[in-house]
Amino acid sequence: MPGFDGVRLVHAAARKRDRAQLPQRLCAALCRGLPVEEVSLCLSTGPATQQMLGTCGPTALCLEEVQFETGEGPGTDAVTTGLPVLYPDLRTQPMPYPFFAPRLHEEAADVAAVYAFPLTLGTHTFGTAQCLRFAPLRLDTMDLVHIAAAVDATAGLVADFCLPHLAADNVLPWEPAETLEAHWGTTYRATGILAGLLDTSVTDALARLRATAFATGRPLPALAHDILHHRRPTTDDGDRAD
Repeated sequence: MPGFDGVRLVHAAARKRDRAQLPQRLCAALCRGLPVEEVSLCLSTGPATQQMLGTCGPTALCLEEVQFETGEGPGTDAVTTGLPVLYPDLRTQPMPYPFFAPRLHEEAADVAAVYAFPLTLGTHTFGTAQCLRFAPLRLDTMDLVHIAAAVDATAGLVADFCLPHLAADNVLPWEPAETLEAHWGTTYRATGILAGLLDTSVTDALARLRATAFATGRPLPALAHDILHHRRPTTDDGDRAD
């Protein structure tokens, strides 16, 4: 088990000059310094406003994708409550999310534990660090103290180096840019178009896309691609999007 060197490793990751790799380096630092095996970082203020920053493993990416597509999960709860959401042993404590939990099990059955920690500035929660393991582990009080310190250090760095890009509506400079664009940017642009076509809110349009993805088994990026290329995807109630 790591020696809980998370804070030092997080700050070391931020000292390197390549900012495009910063979110991935922060994820890797948390993995090396904490008793977890994969980590993802996501900006979020709710189920309808999420932007993944980076991951350090394919299963963590899968977890973020499933959470984004279903609009529920431990990360969503962590953002809503501002508190850690811990599932240390999925064999004895299954997650209570009717869409997220079975989908994650279908796509990543080897996940044995999931921990979602809010990224906060003062009383404001602006994202999550989600950690997973392939073997169960119940975190004790000291474990949580060390993890909270590392996550707080990560939150400060994300706020300093990542949030200004979003506030300025800049093109996100982080790698892997293609993955971030395909799974988040494309979907949000398509959702805005669909909202205009259906004369509804962006939140409702995203909910309709999610329902369609669930009903058809098609991923959100594929549906978004259809909308952006005028291929008339069908929504969950049979309406055409254009």
